[in-house]
Formats: sequence, C-alpha cells, structure tokens
Amino acid sequence: MPAVSHTLRSVFFYFIFWPVIAVYMISFYPLTLLSSRKVSLSVSCNIAKWLTFCLKNIAKINYEIKNWDFLEKTIKQNRVVIGCNHQSSWETFIFPMLLENLSIVIKKELLSVPIAGLYCRKLGCIPVDRSSPVLAIKSLIKYGKLAVETGNNILIFPNGTRSSSVQTDYKSGIFALYKTLNIPVIPASVNSGKFWPRRALLKFPGTITLVFHEPIQPGLDKSAFFEAFKNRMVE
Repeated sequence: MPAVSHTLRSVFFYFIFWPVIAVYMISFYPLTLLSSRKVSLSVSCNIAKWLTFCLKNIAKINYEIKNWDFLEKTIKQNRVVIGCNHQSSWETFIFPMLLENLSIVIKKELLSVPIAGLYCRKLGCIPVDRSSPVLAIKSLIKYGKLAVETGNNILIFPNGTRSSSVQTDYKSGIFALYKTLNIPVIPASVNSGKFWPRRALLKFPGTITLVFHEPIQPGLDKSAFFEAFKNRMVE
C-alpha cells in the first residue's frame, strides 16, 4: 500500500508541477528576452518556491538547511565558490532562491535548450564543454573571473553529473576556480537523491538536508585541497 501511495503522489506531482512551470516560463519568455538578469532571477526564484510547495504538499518532501552561517559569514567578506555534490534536480532549482548573486556552472548543451537556454544565459550561468577537459577548464576560468568581477558567487557540482554518493570522484574544475580566483570554497553536501532519485518516477517522503561546511581558504595545493574538500563532505 505505501508503494501505491508513493506512485500516486509522484504522478500527481508531475502532472501539477511541470505544466505550471511550462506555462509560466513561456509567459515570461518575451519579457526575459528583452530584459536584464533581474526578471530571469525572479522567474527562477518563483519556480523554486513552486517546487518546494509541490514537494511538500504533494510528494511530502520537506527540506532543511544546516550551517548556513558558514556561507553567510564568508560571503560578507569575499565572493565564494560553492562546491556541492549533485544528486537530483532539487539543488539546481533551490540554489538560485537561496543566493541572489549566483552563477551556476552548467553543461554547454543546456544553452541550446529552447526557452530554458535563454533563462540560463540571462542568469549568467557558466557553460562548460564536457567533451573536452581543456576547453572546460578554459571556460570555467574565463567566465568564473567575469562572474566574480560582476559580484557573483559561483556554484559548481564537482562530481560533474548526478550521483547518489556524497564521496565520489571530483573533477579538477573546482580546484581550477579555487586556484585562479583565489577565493574560499564552501563545500556543501545534499542527500536529495534519497527522496528524488535520478532517472526515477517515484519520489519518497522525507526531509532533504543541505549542509554547508567550513570554508576552505585559499592557498592549498591540489592534493591538500581535495583532501580537505572530501573530508568536509563526509562530516
């Protein structure tokens, strides 16, 4: 019986959440096309609020944030790079609602997606070509510098793609940003995949936890940086 309940709630979630998002994004598309980042950010935040509403009231999924003060104190002093493990679509929706000045590292292909691609451009997302590690690093450095110069923080998913594990193989892109920009990295861990599994219809009730960890200050070499990053991610 619980499995049937999960299935019904999950199907109902998709029928309610996605059609509203589609209509909303299409409605604001002309204004977004002509406007600055502000409209796109407003659309993104409202989508995140709608998501949390639907998850809570339909799928019975809540969320909590721990150690927000690690992030809050650090960004008062400097721009930061947030390195978060990637388990589901949840974190890509939520972060723009949490931080207004944020540039998200995304795969280059997303810029070509109709409608959604324009929002990504207007939000100042950082595109990377995952087919070429060299080009990916060059794009990260180029657009990362631009993001920081314009007052934005950076969000990167250093495992590159969605994974159910917190402790995984992290790509070198996050270290390239850390070394080049010379700003702190805030590790962040999330367990969203437990409730919103990758490539699965079903969603499971519970509480998603997003945890911010102690910042890694500039100055470490690559080996020491990744050791510190991995240790914090499992705290």
